[in-house]
Amino acid sequence: MSDNAWPPIPGDFHVKNPRMPVAICTLGKRLDIPEDYGIAGTCKTENIGIERVIVNVISNASIRFLVLAGPEVPGHLTGRSLKALYTSGIDSETRRINNAPGAIPYIENIPYEAVERFRSQVELIDMINNSDVEEISRIVKDLATRNPGEYPKAAMWVEFGAAPSARKYRSLSESILLLPEFGISLDPASSLIGVQENHALLSIHPSSIGVEVRMTDTGTLLFGKEL
Repeated sequence: MSDNAWPPIPGDFHVKNPRMPVAICTLGKRLDIPEDYGIAGTCKTENIGIERVIVNVISNASIRFLVLAGPEVPGHLTGRSLKALYTSGIDSETRRINNAPGAIPYIENIPYEAVERFRSQVELIDMINNSDVEEISRIVKDLATRNPGEYPKAAMWVEFGAAPSARKYRSLSESILLLPEFGISLDPASSLIGVQENHALLSIHPSSIGVEVRMTDTGTLLFGKEL
């Protein structure tokens, strides 16, 4: 590892053993994994959150696996967006994650080369929406036994910073999936919440609709009610 302090980007994570090959991203919920790992934490946004994960992974050549687990983040769909980045990369011009379902899946604060290094350095293990600590621990233990060793190239350190003055604001033209398993989405243009499959109207504009977020053992639930 480099003499620089690792990980370089602060966040909602815990470092256990920087020499271990496994990083764990538990998306929308903190999970206490007893097995030995390198770093574990949450990631709740499909842009800056994913950028932070990438920077912290590629700055440690010992990290060779990324386990995606825990409940998906409604609306952001961070897990599926990160999986899309790993599978399909990003558009080098627009910086949009290819095939990502998230609302604003743009990687704009780190170099394109950093994304490609991330895709090359780690193997992604898809356990999205699985919060079973015992099962996750078993996978982490199995991955540690097949550690391929450090990535052949030295750790990659990149400047990271999302300056408010330089931030690009994007208008949303497509509906945002809030609860994909039920097809419930938000139309940014009208602020209406509806069912995507049959376009059933769940609210009448301009009524004020409040969305209450509740965290449960099985994930994040959204409750909509008229104010």
